[in-house]
Amino acid sequence: MTTTQAPQALPCGLGLLIGSKFASTVAYATSWVLLPLYVYQASGSAVLTALASAANVLPFLLFGLFAGAAVDRSSPVRVMAWMEVANAAVLLCVPLLAATIGAGPVLLCAIGFASATAYVWFDVASAALLPALAGADGVFRANSYLWMTTTVLTAVAAPVGYFLLDALRLGPTFAVLAGCYLLSAVLIAAIRPRPDTAGSARPEPGAVWAGVKYLAAHPLLRAYTTVNVGVGVSAGAVYGMLVVFASRALGLPSDDYRVAWIVAASGVGALVGAIAARRFKGVPPIPAARWMTGLDLVLLLAYAAAPSWQLAAVLLLCWNTVHTCFLVVGISVRQTVTPQRLQGRVNAVGRMIVWGSVPLGTLLCGGLTELIGPRWALAALGVFAFASLVAALRAPSALTMDNALLEKAET
Repeated sequence: MTTTQAPQALPCGLGLLIGSKFASTVAYATSWVLLPLYVYQASGSAVLTALASAANVLPFLLFGLFAGAAVDRSSPVRVMAWMEVANAAVLLCVPLLAATIGAGPVLLCAIGFASATAYVWFDVASAALLPALAGADGVFRANSYLWMTTTVLTAVAAPVGYFLLDALRLGPTFAVLAGCYLLSAVLIAAIRPRPDTAGSARPEPGAVWAGVKYLAAHPLLRAYTTVNVGVGVSAGAVYGMLVVFASRALGLPSDDYRVAWIVAASGVGALVGAIAARRFKGVPPIPAARWMTGLDLVLLLAYAAAPSWQLAAVLLLCWNTVHTCFLVVGISVRQTVTPQRLQGRVNAVGRMIVWGSVPLGTLLCGGLTELIGPRWALAALGVFAFASLVAALRAPSALTMDNALLEKAET
């Protein structure tokens, strides 16, 4: 007679963290749909709209290293709670301005930048806290749950945002989103981490750059980070040009419902990839990276050559399944092998690389599209995915999680 092992329940602290990320992602994703939309409606300026969108990316590139050092020196729980309160205060400026002098496009861009800056500290602290709550054995599963949550919420952010804006108008909508941040802060404040996650009260020499140095010196993390750069650039080409590719390569009007199906297929792929990532916990990381980057390249080129929107949607779903799975596995590997005292700084560097490479891919693909067309532009950006595959093939297979964990214990 066989017995079935019941699924292990999530630790209380991890459940609170996931609940916090749920509330925070509702506010973050919805506000970043609404801000560029409202800026464009109010100004009609493509430049200001682009500025509103760029404000979502720039803070991580500007402040990521400093956020990592601050998180490792303090308590991740304390940093997260205060940043959520700060973000609520920032969003409450919108109804205040709307009721007084008016929420102009430039002021909304400034509010967006301030909100994204607070989110940098929250995100870095969240990545640092997760291994302490989940334990080394639970990191893959915990990241899978977190990415499933954020993927679903990001997918529904646009319709939710449009509904709130239509039903409540600008000021009350942002008041509701500020309430989500406050709910997140309350959930975070209830987390009781172990004492060894409190961080060091005394600054270390060169603390800001410690994460860069650790990542550069660690063979496994260095290999995964190198692979991530090329994959991120090629991913930026796909994500940033979805609508343009559908219009110019597949011949669909930008307001055609079939474009929505293609975008939805990308979201489904991200969800499936997040679910699949937990299965890679015991898989050797370098062979896994080789297979996933190889599939990433093949599916990207197939998507670029797709003759119909139906096939394009299927290939995009498969590509984003592989791509998201690789991202989540990479994050989990990084968190598992990094000492707790460096979690904030090392994860901040990893996120900065992703946030920097994806917009670069979008810009490169946009420029090439004007010169050689969307299909060839997307295929040309596949050279970055190919470079990632080469880097993965050159990495020694002997770089395993077991070796990395032994090095971690010795530090």
